[in-house]
Amino acid sequence: MASFAYRGCLGVRLPAITQNTIELLREGVQPPWKLYVAEMAGEQVAIWRPDVPASEREALLAPAGEALAIPQTGHVAPHIHREVVLQQVASPAISIEAAQHIARLLTPGDRTLVDIFAPGEVEYYFHPDRRPLVGVIVEGRLLSLAHSSRRTVRACELGIDTLPEARRKGYALAATLLWATAVTQEGLVAFYSASVENVPSLALAAAAGYRVFAQAVMIE
Repeated sequence: MASFAYRGCLGVRLPAITQNTIELLREGVQPPWKLYVAEMAGEQVAIWRPDVPASEREALLAPAGEALAIPQTGHVAPHIHREVVLQQVASPAISIEAAQHIARLLTPGDRTLVDIFAPGEVEYYFHPDRRPLVGVIVEGRLLSLAHSSRRTVRACELGIDTLPEARRKGYALAATLLWATAVTQEGLVAFYSASVENVPSLALAAAAGYRVFAQAVMIE
C-alpha cells in the first residue's frame, strides 16, 4: 500500500508500515496536510502528521472516508485534496512504433537541449534516479520531456512536461509511452499519479492506456 502513498508524502519520513494506521516520524520534513488516506483494492492506510492530537483525529477520518467515496468528478471541501494513481493496463491510443517516430531516449549529448527546455535543471534530469529520460525534439528543439519523478526498487512514477505551444500534438503521449516501455524493460512497474482536478493530465493518462488502481485524500 505504501508504494503509492508517494506524491502526497514527498519529503516526509515514514516508519515501517506494518498496520493500516501509522504516524509520520517527527524527524525531517512535515507536510502541509494533517491526514493522508490512501485506498487500493478496498484496503485503506491512514497516515497522520504527528502533531495532530488524538481528540482531532476521529473528526478528520469521517470527511476523508466521504471524499474517497465521492465520484472523481464530484466536489469536496477546499481543504481536501484528492489524487488518483494509475497503471498501464489498456492499449494506448498509438502504437509503440508510432511513438518511436516521435520521441526518443535522451543521452548526455542532449544536455544543452534540456538546459534550454528547463534552465538550471540539467543535473536534476540527468541524475540516475530520473532515468529513463525521453524527449520529443523537433527542428533541434526539445518540446516534451518524460522522466521518472520517483524511483524505487520496484516502481517508477512518471513526470512529464511539454511546452505550452507544443501541447495537443501527441508529443507527451509518445514520450509517455516510450518512458513506460523503458521502465517495464527494467522489470519495474510504471505508474502515473495526478490530482483529480487535473483534467489534461488524466486525459493523457487515459490515452496512454493508464487506468486508476488507487486513490488518496489529503486533509489540510
